[in-house]
Amino acid sequence: MEVASSLGSALRARRVVLGQSLRSVASTAEVSASFLSQVENDKARPRIETLHRIAAALGTTAQALLADASAPSAAVRGDGAVVSRAAQARVISQSDDPADGLVRSLVGGASVFHALEITGAPPEFGEPYKHPGDELLYVVSGRVEVRFGDELFQLGPGDSLSYSGGVPHSTRRLSGDVRLVIVTTAGS
Repeated sequence: MEVASSLGSALRARRVVLGQSLRSVASTAEVSASFLSQVENDKARPRIETLHRIAAALGTTAQALLADASAPSAAVRGDGAVVSRAAQARVISQSDDPADGLVRSLVGGASVFHALEITGAPPEFGEPYKHPGDELLYVVSGRVEVRFGDELFQLGPGDSLSYSGGVPHSTRRLSGDVRLVIVTTAGS
C-alpha cells in the first residue's frame, strides 16, 4: 500500500482498498458525505471522537489512521529504527478548545503498536469509543479520570492503566496540565 501523506490520504486509501463508497462510510460514521470528502481532501480535520467513528466504519482504528498519516515524517533507517519528528507530526484536536486535548501519533507507518501523545483533556467525558487491540494509558502530568465500561479510575502523574480496547472507554481532565501517552496494539 502506498504511504499516505496526510490524514485525508490515509482515510481515502483505506476506503478505496475496502471498495467502500464515500456515502456508505459517511453514513456508518454518522457524518455527512460532504464533510468526509472535505476530510479526505485535507480541507477539514475531524475531532478525535469523529475520527474514531470514521475509523470504525473503515474497520480500523484512529490510532492506525494517524500512524499512516504520520508515516512521511518518519525517517526509517536501514536497521529498521524509525525517527518521527515532532515538528512534522499530524495533530488533531478533541474539540474547539485546545485545552480539551491535542492528539498526535508518536509512531509513523506500519508497526505492531501505535502510540499517541495527548496534551490536554476535556473536562467532561465524551462519547465512549472502542477499538480492536489492547491499550496502555500512561499519565505524564495532570490528573484524569478514565471511564472503562462501568468503572471509573482516577490517575495522576506516573500512573498507568492497561485494558482491552474493545470495552467502551473515555477520559476526562480532573486537574492540571494533562499530558498522556497511549500505546495500543495494532489492529487492522
